[in-house]
Amino acid sequence: MNKYLIVTDTTSAMSLDIANEYGIELISLSVLLDGQEYKDQQDISTEELYQYLKDDQTPSTSQPNTGYLIEKMEQWQKENYDAIIIITCSSDLSGTNNGFHLARDTVGLENVYIYDSRQVGAPVMDMAITAKKMADEGHDVDSIMKMLEEKTAHSFSFLHPDNFKQLSRSGRLSPMAARMGTMLKIKALLCLDEKGQSVDKYGMCRTEAKMGKMIVDKFKEDGVNSDEYKIYICHADNAKRATAAKLLFHTMFPGIEVETHLLPAVLTCHGGLGCVSYHYTYKGKGNL
Repeated sequence: MNKYLIVTDTTSAMSLDIANEYGIELISLSVLLDGQEYKDQQDISTEELYQYLKDDQTPSTSQPNTGYLIEKMEQWQKENYDAIIIITCSSDLSGTNNGFHLARDTVGLENVYIYDSRQVGAPVMDMAITAKKMADEGHDVDSIMKMLEEKTAHSFSFLHPDNFKQLSRSGRLSPMAARMGTMLKIKALLCLDEKGQSVDKYGMCRTEAKMGKMIVDKFKEDGVNSDEYKIYICHADNAKRATAAKLLFHTMFPGIEVETHLLPAVLTCHGGLGCVSYHYTYKGKGNL
């Protein structure tokens, strides 16, 4: 059987525990805070990031340091893998994909396949786990890459910020618009566009019930069902909303598999404390 290494990064919502469980290499993005750089999931935990946000600090994220990626490539080169499959978040949202290309070319590895998922968050984790399972079952690189393309074509992501504070800080919303939205008790629903190029406004409403209806209507419109799809919910210290959403999805899509995880740092820094993301991913006909 071929010896494959599956790699993803921390924009995937994958924790170190999950990565270790499946035998997946998890690459940390950088969290920038008070002029210091921390490796996500290594030097700073998700819970610690939440605490910084509670203390009204403003962390941000950046792609992994190139030297760090080159060091990893050199380590992998010594392991004599038949293939190394790297699955990144959308290259339009992060420079991580380009960083892997630079590191691969610098080290001169030829058996490295770098896949741009055009997604962010849990769908990327789902791809990595499925790729690892397929590798362990003896599937070749072409089959794994075909699976990744199928999942990219049949995934969708929503982000539901709890308030407008972080959106205003990041420049995605003007301070005036943020104040007006807060005063009027308006809730925003954001989405990753169909090509994975940007996070855009999907809709606005005033109640959680209407927010849930918008999400469910979109999932139904896209043909989500319990046989072919799976739903992920990721939250930034908002278990109450995540639990309510899980109940809603089980009610509206009977029998569907729903997993809950903590929101990755890159989405937490974007949407703020309390935000929740909702994703559907493709299992495939007869499952991949």
